[in-house]
Amino acid sequence: MQTAGYILAFMLCIGGLIVAQAIFVRMNGRTFWRAMVPQEWRFSADPADPVRMDPYMMLEEWAALLFLGAFLVLPLIVLDFLGFIAIFH
Repeated sequence: MQTAGYILAFMLCIGGLIVAQAIFVRMNGRTFWRAMVPQEWRFSADPADPVRMDPYMMLEEWAALLFLGAFLVLPLIVLDFLGFIAIFH
C-alpha cells in the first residue's frame, strides 16, 4: 500500500510540475528552470539563450516553484491521512 502511495505522490509531484511549467510558459513565455541553475550551466546548455535574467525574473521563477509546493501540501496530507504514505510521522 505504501509503495502505491509513494508512486502516487511521485506522479502527483511530476504532474504538478508539468502543469506549473505549462502555466508559467503560457504566462511568461519561458520555463522556470533558469533561476535554479548557475548561469554558467545555463549558457553551456544553451549558448544562444535570449533570456537575460533580472532579479525580479528570478523571483518569479522561485515563487512559481514555491507556489507549486504550497499547492501540493494538501494532497500529500490527504495521502498521509488515508494511509498511503507516511511522511508526516
